[in-house]
Amino acid sequence: MDYLAFFQLDDDPFRLTPDPQYFFPSQEHNEILNSLNYAIEQKEGFSLVVGQPGTGKTTILRILIDHWKDKAEIALVMTPRLSPEEFLQAILEDLNIKLGKKSKNEMLKTFRDVLIKHSATGKRIIIIVDEAQNVPDDTIEELRLLSNLETEKEKLLQIILMGQPELKKKLEAAHLKQLDQRITIRAILRPLTRSETSDYINFRLIKAGKGTIVFEDKARKKIYSMSKGIPRLINLVASRALMAAFVSGSAVVSADHVKFAVEHLAGEGRSFWERYLPWFRYGAIGLALLILAVIGFYKFSGTTTAKMPAAPAAAGTQVQNVETKGAAEPATPASSTTAPSAQSQKPAAKNSSKAASRPTGKKPETQKAVKVMPPETELPQPAASKKYVTVAAPSANMRGAPDIGSEKVAWVAKGATYPVLESRQDTTGRTWYRVQHPSGKECWISKRVVTEKNR
Repeated sequence: MDYLAFFQLDDDPFRLTPDPQYFFPSQEHNEILNSLNYAIEQKEGFSLVVGQPGTGKTTILRILIDHWKDKAEIALVMTPRLSPEEFLQAILEDLNIKLGKKSKNEMLKTFRDVLIKHSATGKRIIIIVDEAQNVPDDTIEELRLLSNLETEKEKLLQIILMGQPELKKKLEAAHLKQLDQRITIRAILRPLTRSETSDYINFRLIKAGKGTIVFEDKARKKIYSMSKGIPRLINLVASRALMAAFVSGSAVVSADHVKFAVEHLAGEGRSFWERYLPWFRYGAIGLALLILAVIGFYKFSGTTTAKMPAAPAAAGTQVQNVETKGAAEPATPASSTTAPSAQSQKPAAKNSSKAASRPTGKKPETQKAVKVMPPETELPQPAASKKYVTVAAPSANMRGAPDIGSEKVAWVAKGATYPVLESRQDTTGRTWYRVQHPSGKECWISKRVVTEKNR
C-alpha cells in the first residue's frame, strides 16, 4: 500500500521544501511579517531579519514577495558575493531598468529618476538581499549609498537584509556603523517552543488532510528534544518517524518510532568508526592481496623469462633474435643441397678467409628486429553530459524571450529543476537558458537565479 494512502493523507505533511501553503503562523513569524509589511508601507528604509538555518526565513520571504508582487517592483539578490558595480547592475536588471553601457554615475542618476516616477504613483521599490552575511563590506557600503536616494519627505527605496546570526555581528563592526544606524526594523527569528512544536505538527497534518495519524505526547516531546524547535529539523525527524510507523503497520507514531528515526538519521546511533571500520578492514585486506599478487607476478615473470622458449613467429613475419652473442654465421647458399667433403672444406676455408680479408666496397647488411604491435582497439567514448538548471531563488520569472524586458509567461519556485534546451546571451551579456515549463511552454530563465549541473 502507498505511504500516503495508508495514513489517508492527500499530501506529504513534512516535506522539506518551503511551501507558503504550509506556513505555520506562530506568534514570532507573524510579528516579523507584520513588521516587514509595515516598513514597506511606511517607507522606513532598512529592515533586518536574522535567524538560524531552517527557522523559516525563506518561507517568510516567499509570503512577503507574494503579498507585494502586484504592488511593488522587487529586486531579489540571491548571489550576494558581488562587487558594488555588479550588485548595482543586478538590481537594475531585476527591476527591468535597461541602461546599456553607462557609467556608474549615469546608472545612479537613471535609477533615481525611476524611483521618483514610481513614488509619484505610489508603487514601492523593494530590494531583498538573502544570505546577506556573505555580502562583501564594500558592497554593503554601496547599499548604504543607495539608501540616500530619497526626497525631503520619504525614502524612495526599501531594503531588506536577511541572513544568519553572523550578519548581526557583522553589521556591529565599527566601519559599518553608519549603515547599522539606519536599520529601523530588527527581527530575530527564533526556534519554536515545545508547545508551538506540537501545534506545528498538528497544523501540517491538517494541511495534508489529517488522515488517521496520531502522534503520542511522548513522541512530540522527543521530536522537540531532537529538533530544538527548528522547523526544518522537525520536518526531518517527523517524516522519518512517520515512515517507521508505516513500516511497522501502525497509525500511531510512538516515542520508539521517533527514536528509530533519530538513530537512522544519525547512522543508527553509532560513531563514524563503528559504522565504517569493517569496510576499511575489508578494503585494506583486499589492497594487500592485490599488492602481493602484483609482486608475485613480476617476480615469477622475471625469473622465467630466460627459460621461456620463443613463441613461434606468425606467418610472413621475420623475428630476429637481437641477444645472440658473437658474430652471425654466414647464410648457406640456396643452391647448395649436399655437404662438401672434408678435403674440400679446407681450401674453401682458405678462400673464404682471403675473400673476407679483401674489401668488397659494400657495407655489410644488418638485420633489424621487427616489433609486432597488437591490433589497435577503440576505447569506449563517454556519453555526452546534459546540463540541468535548478532555481536557487525563492521565486523566479520565466520569460518569453532571452531579454529582461520580455513578457513574463510563468512563475517558478525554488528547487524546480529543468533540462537546458539552449543557452544564449542578450545584448548586455546576461546569459539565459531555454527550458520547458511543466505546462509545455518553452520559456527563458536568467542564469542569475539558477544553479547549473551536468548529468
